[in-house]
Amino acid sequence: MFTIIFRYAVRNIIRTPLRSFFTLFSVALIIMLYSVLTSVGNSFTQQISTVLEQQDIDIAVQAKYAATPVSSIIENTTVEAITHLDGIRSYDSMLIGRKRLYGKSSVFILGVSNFNAFAQRLGFNIMKGRALGDATREIVVGEKMAKVYGLSVGSEIELSSGKKYLIVGIYSSWLNFLNSGIVIDLEDAQQLMNKPDKASLLFLALNDTTRTAEIIHEINKQFPNMRAIESQQLPDSLGPLKSTFYFSKIVSIMTLLIAMAVLLNTFMMAISERTKEVGILSAIGWSRQMIISIFLVESLLLSFGGGIIGYFCSYPVMSILLSNFTTIGMYLPEAPSINIFFNVLLMSLFIGLLSALFPALYGTKINIAKALRHE
Repeated sequence: MFTIIFRYAVRNIIRTPLRSFFTLFSVALIIMLYSVLTSVGNSFTQQISTVLEQQDIDIAVQAKYAATPVSSIIENTTVEAITHLDGIRSYDSMLIGRKRLYGKSSVFILGVSNFNAFAQRLGFNIMKGRALGDATREIVVGEKMAKVYGLSVGSEIELSSGKKYLIVGIYSSWLNFLNSGIVIDLEDAQQLMNKPDKASLLFLALNDTTRTAEIIHEINKQFPNMRAIESQQLPDSLGPLKSTFYFSKIVSIMTLLIAMAVLLNTFMMAISERTKEVGILSAIGWSRQMIISIFLVESLLLSFGGGIIGYFCSYPVMSILLSNFTTIGMYLPEAPSINIFFNVLLMSLFIGLLSALFPALYGTKINIAKALRHE
């Protein structure tokens, strides 16, 4: 019986090729946008979370009322006071900012107090040139940034009016967004961003990790303008990560609703046009459940077809974004993850069932005699 229903559903799709094509195209386009936009949010969040898990960091400190690390300001006197507390084994400070390069898109600038420790923790690999030395106005740039702007070791770039910085190295990192950034000595970054003796984030490693909660409480008590948290909690408190997380959720909901609306419209028209056909099937002995099954199978074929096509179409779209748009490309993985594919399949199932169920239930309630007289 399922074979008969399946063949009948396929025949119905084929006999209205234009409508079926536009339905498939609409669903595929929506799912493609979902795959790309969700990849941006998930990739950025996952990369930051992985960094914090792998680093030798127990506590992260930023300004209490800062919405993002870029707006966080920690005075050097505060840094020294915190790092002299009992139980602190080592620390690293970082200044984060953005600068517009050559009047084009802005790039991340990371000022670090200890480049070697920073590079080791983030898995940096100096591909060309060398690491930062003791000289001022030296920078290392990510391989993606070097490729986009045609930069090489020995080149100079102007990051502020009248101040040129020498590129001494090009690095690669498994963190996509860092591959489009610039790493610079902390003091140089402070001058470049006009934030002398300031940092954005402070990372602490403890002698005894069992005292983490105690030291966090002590920092928050002694420095009321600072907010100390466990490093694992930092992704949840960062504004960009919150934004990308909520953005992904909103995109998922909007995708679901729009795709359902497209299929719902398709089947409302299809059932209206096939009222007489529904009456004939009922008259020859088809049960209401069998007729409803036809519409459900049609809807599932269209939703799964559009979903799978949309997912695989996101591959070339992401490739174009990576090649031409560095601002968004820094957050993108090379391809959508397999988890997104499974999400697409679940969404397709949900969309297909819900969008056809209501029209099918409504359309099959009609009286057989009335349906047979319908033109």
